[in-house]
Amino acid sequence: MTLPRRREHGQSLVEFALVVPLMLIVLLAVLDFARIYTAMMSVESAAREAADYGTTLGAGKWQAGAPMDATVSEMQRRACIASSNLPDYRDLDGDPTNGCDSPHFDYCLTTSVGGTCSPVNPAAGCENPLRSDPCTVTVTLTHEFKLFAPFSIEIAGVRIGLPSSITFQRDSTFAMTDIDLSTSTPSP
Repeated sequence: MTLPRRREHGQSLVEFALVVPLMLIVLLAVLDFARIYTAMMSVESAAREAADYGTTLGAGKWQAGAPMDATVSEMQRRACIASSNLPDYRDLDGDPTNGCDSPHFDYCLTTSVGGTCSPVNPAAGCENPLRSDPCTVTVTLTHEFKLFAPFSIEIAGVRIGLPSSITFQRDSTFAMTDIDLSTSTPSP
């Protein structure tokens, strides 16, 4: 009677050996998707932080020359600090306050509602707080994310599955706000 039990134990061991690799693949896939989602939210939040800074109390920040250069530099610094928790984050010189290489920072301005986003044009008058249509600032961050395990196979020259890295881009747009407290007083 002990003979059938030995066979059952061997069968359990074989089933376990077949199931464990599949469970590990599923576990790694779940971990990678969770990391991707977290990284995307972090990059989006960093873009929002930078765009918000570029517009808050802001048309004067976009005067050509030193004010605009300082604004762009501070926007990039804020984006880098906000995204410094990314797994594949790379700063320029070991200090996130001096800028970063990954995620890549880019910005542009829109001078009219529904207009195209373009580099800063001093003739557009975005530094004028009395514009009828406020300018908007769009910050775009591009990040390359490396997966734990690239789940891909190649069959007859066709790659199926996930690559070893994913590049994604997040942007955030804010309208410039100029609050002039001298002309508006709250009513009691």
